[in-house]
Amino acid sequence: MAEASQHQGTAIAAGVGMGKVYIALTSEKNIPLRHIDAGECEMVWDLLDVARCATIKQLESIRESTTEIVGASDAAIYSTQIAVLEDPEAFNRIRSWVFDEFYAPESAVQAYIDFMCEQFASMEQSGLRDMSADFTDPWVLVLREMSAEDLEHAQDESISSMILVADELTPTLVVRYPHKKIAGIVATRGGRYSHAAILARSFGIPTVANIDGFDDLARSGQHCIVNGDTGEVELNPSEKHLEAANELALQRVQLKDRLAKHATAACETADGMLVPILANIESPRDFKFFNTDTVAGVGLFRTEFMYMDTDGFPSVEQQESVYREVLKEFSGRRVVFRTLDVGNDKQLSYLKLHDEQNPALGMRGLRLSLHWPDIFIIQLQALLNASADGELDVMLPMVTSVEEVREAKKMFNMIAGDAAHRVRFGVMIEVPAAAMALSDIVQEIDFVSVGTNDLAQYLFAVDRDNPWVANLYQPYHPANLRVLRSIAKICRKSNTPVSVCGEMAGQPEGAFFLVGCGYDSLSMSPSLVPEIKAYLREVDAKPLFKLAMRATHELTADEAFRLLRKETQLVWQKMLDS
Repeated sequence: MAEASQHQGTAIAAGVGMGKVYIALTSEKNIPLRHIDAGECEMVWDLLDVARCATIKQLESIRESTTEIVGASDAAIYSTQIAVLEDPEAFNRIRSWVFDEFYAPESAVQAYIDFMCEQFASMEQSGLRDMSADFTDPWVLVLREMSAEDLEHAQDESISSMILVADELTPTLVVRYPHKKIAGIVATRGGRYSHAAILARSFGIPTVANIDGFDDLARSGQHCIVNGDTGEVELNPSEKHLEAANELALQRVQLKDRLAKHATAACETADGMLVPILANIESPRDFKFFNTDTVAGVGLFRTEFMYMDTDGFPSVEQQESVYREVLKEFSGRRVVFRTLDVGNDKQLSYLKLHDEQNPALGMRGLRLSLHWPDIFIIQLQALLNASADGELDVMLPMVTSVEEVREAKKMFNMIAGDAAHRVRFGVMIEVPAAAMALSDIVQEIDFVSVGTNDLAQYLFAVDRDNPWVANLYQPYHPANLRVLRSIAKICRKSNTPVSVCGEMAGQPEGAFFLVGCGYDSLSMSPSLVPEIKAYLREVDAKPLFKLAMRATHELTADEAFRLLRKETQLVWQKMLDS
């Protein structure tokens, strides 16, 4: 029997998984350069294009199924990957390698992947944004489609409880293989806050990354334990360790079932402080995937997905119908509608934006709405009409300055007249400049919600999906924690309700910190609600205030995160033991 070996990586998605290693490399290695005869070009090109079209269909199917499980927001990455395969420049470059250089189809695709990797390196040196694995991953799928052996093998009935081992954690890796068979994922590289990490957590797949050389060390068929709580991975574990891991996994399942039974009760800390827990959703279709009674309302309704589901701008009547449906479902509870937030990674096929070298810093969110006021006014009119069914909150995304807020409110008041009181106006704080100007902004608004994902990206000037710099994306860095604490302090001083709708709200460590800072409510993916409620019910609020203060005084992200995680792990163990 092979000797057991233990490895420490980065905990990406919680849980404990056991199974046999299945090597699922996310980048093709050592594809040889092979040439073809000139007379074969047409035939092999047809084969390549068939594989490309089949891959697009697979990604469309993945996008639809992922949307049903985790929502359109997390599934939007697949639209980007489809666009990569439909890029005319890539198409023509690969075609040239086949017809002009007589490359075999797999060699032409590999040449393009290599070319893009070189471009990424060059772009990084010149400070431009790197699209990372999202740009090459789709073409890797085309390579696999040309053989299709990898996926067919994984679907074999003799294979079960797979521990996927890959060189890189990518969005496609998480959803390409039969979901019911995946017991865990181990990747040599991968960011804790990447799109793939978010998907792994949404699917509840125990995941660990950043174990150097693990994809070369592991062998298919080896037994493996993945602990997504601690970041520990064990190859060839003993029977004793397998039994212990199985018991821990069973305890987690039983605990989750127990938590779900109490999910509809209000969330109060042990010393009686009420913490409303709200949902992040993007469509009335989401209602069938969770019990809407588990939340105190909607903290973020992403209206842009309604625009993305149509072939043209939705009319006032179409929008109003959707808004009324949401208000009806959550009658008497708070509902926050974020106005159109497209641009950057969320594009409308029928809205041609100017080419931008760095779209993340360009025309998006409120900037776009103010630039095209006719689009904005139609949405505001629809929201105003829907408010006849109950008061609602309108949240402006990507706010940079108080002038923008004033301009947006002026446009709304122009159409609302005496009915303006039915709508509360708020802002989403995700731009550092807005956080710095918050004392002025709160004078113009009714509430604040913080988008921690973009706020951290802009604060650290880091793309969290760029593997070259992903390590610098650190939501728990004391610098970011101090900004979050400052936002809460300003809002408390001005009596402005303040919430968080970013990913930190749905993480136990983040929830403890944010409640300790004084945030009034937390909004998150509905699937995370039962667990976060359970964590907060086990603790007193007052110690959380001290905990949050201590976290901001740490020197590094690791030190702050360990401090918070130590407290959440104590609570988790308490829940397991009860």
